[in-house]
Amino acid sequence: MPNNGLLFVANAAKAHSLFTKVNQFVKNVLYIKINNSCGNLLPILNKQIVNVYNNAILQNTDVRLMLKPIQPAEIIKTNHMIDLIFYESDLAKQVEDLKQSVNNIETGCKVQVVDSQKDEETIEAEKVKTYEYVAVGGTFDRLHNGHKILLSQAALRSTKHLTVGVTDVNMIQSKVLWELIEPVEKRIKGILDFLTDINPDLEYNVEPIQDLYGPTKSDPRYELIIVSEETKRGAIKINEEREKNGLRPLDVYVIGLAADVTPQRSAEEESKISSSNQRMRLLGTVLREPVPNPNIPRRPYVIGLAGGIASGKSNIAEKLKSKGAAIVNCDIIAHELYKPGLPLNQTLSEVFGGHIITDNGEVDRRKLGQIVFSDKDQLEKLNQIVWPAVIEEAQRRIKALGEEGYKVVVMEAAVMVRAKWYKYCHQLWSVIIPPNEAVKRLQERNNLSEDEARKRVEVQPSNLEQVAAANIVFSPYWSYEYTQSQIDKAWDHLQQYLYNDTSK
Repeated sequence: MPNNGLLFVANAAKAHSLFTKVNQFVKNVLYIKINNSCGNLLPILNKQIVNVYNNAILQNTDVRLMLKPIQPAEIIKTNHMIDLIFYESDLAKQVEDLKQSVNNIETGCKVQVVDSQKDEETIEAEKVKTYEYVAVGGTFDRLHNGHKILLSQAALRSTKHLTVGVTDVNMIQSKVLWELIEPVEKRIKGILDFLTDINPDLEYNVEPIQDLYGPTKSDPRYELIIVSEETKRGAIKINEEREKNGLRPLDVYVIGLAADVTPQRSAEEESKISSSNQRMRLLGTVLREPVPNPNIPRRPYVIGLAGGIASGKSNIAEKLKSKGAAIVNCDIIAHELYKPGLPLNQTLSEVFGGHIITDNGEVDRRKLGQIVFSDKDQLEKLNQIVWPAVIEEAQRRIKALGEEGYKVVVMEAAVMVRAKWYKYCHQLWSVIIPPNEAVKRLQERNNLSEDEARKRVEVQPSNLEQVAAANIVFSPYWSYEYTQSQIDKAWDHLQQYLYNDTSK
C-alpha cells in the first residue's frame, strides 16, 4: 500500500465525498488539494474542514486538507513524499501538469482517477471574516482530527500570522494521564508539520505557554482567537486582561466539539474526540519496544512491575498470575526478612533503635515507617541495608520458578524504579494512579491520617518517573473491566512477542 497520497479535487464542495472514496488506499498521509478558481472559497472550505476531519475520525489515515487552491504555475510543496496521486475525472486534461507541479514526489509515483459525482454537493455558506493576526491555544497532544479542525479554522481566518500556544509545565498536570503527554518539543514539531502543509504562506509562531494568556494579553497586534466550546471562558479571561492593558478585545470564533464515534470507545472515556481518550487507549499497549537484556538469562522472561504505594500494582500482579505468570513479590520478601532471628533484625535494631523490635523479636513496620517516611536520609539508610538482601533473594526465587517450568515471572516491587531493579528484568511495566487517589486509598487501607499518607506517597518516585522507563503502563483508576482490558492487551502482546522471539 502506498504511504502518502495527494488527491486533486476540481470542486471544493466535493472534497468530502471524494476523500471517502480514496482514503482506504493510503497508509499514512493523504493530502487534499483543490483546483477551483471560482470566487470566494472560504465559506466552502470552512464547511469542508468540518466535513473532512469529522469523517476521518474512524480512519487511520492522516488527512490534510490544503487551504490554498491551486494557483497558475504553482509548485505544490508537501512535508511528506508523495507516491500516489488521485485526481477527479473532471481534471483528466490537467493531470500531467498537476503531477509535474508536485515537488516532493516519489520516482514511479502512480496516478489514479476518481469518478466525480454527477451532482455537486450543496453546502450552506457561512461568511468567513479574516484577520492579519490570529491566535489559538491547546495541549495538542498526539495531534488528532479535533485539533486539525481547530488549527485549520485558525489558518483559514489568518491572512498573515498565526500564533499557537502549546500548554506546558503546570498547565498539563490537571489532564487525565498527563504523564503520558508527549514532550512539548514533539507537540510543537507536529503542529508546524501540519500547518506548513495546509498553508505554507503564513507566518507561524508555535511556542510553549505556562498560562492561558500567552502573548495575547499584551500584544496589540492580535485580532482574533479561536477556541473550542469548552475553552470559551479562557477567551473571556484573555479579553478581560486586554481591557486592563488598554487593548481592544479579541474577536472570538468558537469551534464545536467533534464527537468520538470510535466503536470501541468505553464508558470511562469522553464522548468528544480528545487526547485524553487517546492516552487512555495507550494503557496496556507497548509505549517502548523492549530491548534484549544480555545481562540475564533469556528464560524465564522477567517482567518488572513497578508502582507507587497504594497504586494497585498487587492487584495487577494477581491478574497477571491468573494469566499464567509466576509472581515474586519483593515487598513480601522484605517483610519476611524482618522475621525474628534473621541477621537483618539485628542490623536494623542497631541502626534505628531497639524500640522498633517487638516483644516477639519482629521488626515493627509501623514504628519503622514513622521514622523513615518523615526523613529522606533515614529512608535512604534503610534502603541501603534492605535492598541488597531483597534482590538477592528475588533472583534466587526467579531462577527456581524458571526451573519449575514457568515461562514468565513478574517481579513486583514498590522500589523497582528507585532501586533500578528493572536492569534485572526483560521489560518494565508500571502502574500509576493520581497522587490524591493514592493518598485516599492509603488512608483507608492503613488507617493513616491524610498527612501521614501524603508523606508516604511523596517520598515515592513520581508517576512521571514510573513511566519514564516503562515499556507498558497500567492505571487501575477506573472500572474493574477497564483495568482487565489493559491486562488483556499487555498479555496478548507479550505472548506474541515471546512467540516471535522463539521463532527467530
